[in-house]
Amino acid sequence: MFFGPNSNACRAARPEATHLLHFEPLAVGDAGLDIPCDPQGRVGLDALGDKLRNDYFFARTLIGRLFAAPTVRDASMAQG
Repeated sequence: MFFGPNSNACRAARPEATHLLHFEPLAVGDAGLDIPCDPQGRVGLDALGDKLRNDYFFARTLIGRLFAAPTVRDASMAQG
């Protein structure tokens, strides 16, 4: 998290989700996971819904077991 939810700086410091933090599965046929992030790969946890936040923590915990290290992708390139 960047700042508390009541902080005035929170809105200014929250990263623009222009990119996706992509967790590639290690097993063929498993689903990957994309999490909105800024160009540096920082995730605004306060901006995520409960399910996506939980998915992010799940994937982060299982790097090396179920997922490869995440990569940052341009969100506009990933949609097309």
